[in-house]
Amino acid sequence: MSHWDRDVDLEAVYAALAEGIDAHGPEHSEMFLAKAALLLAEALGDEDRALRAIADAQRNMTGMRRPD
Repeated sequence: MSHWDRDVDLEAVYAALAEGIDAHGPEHSEMFLAKAALLLAEALGDEDRALRAIADAQRNMTGMRRPD
């Protein structure tokens, strides 16, 4: 099983992130996203998986497609 084979509603997660960005405005969006990423990494409890997810995001900035 890959690290992407999870039963996660990505649309709901995306919507929650978008709502957070909207609630705090563009001037605080980077700080909000950084805090969200750190809290999610802590909740994940696996540094290697968190770092792989960050690397996947860096390689995949063209949409919501999951990395190969």
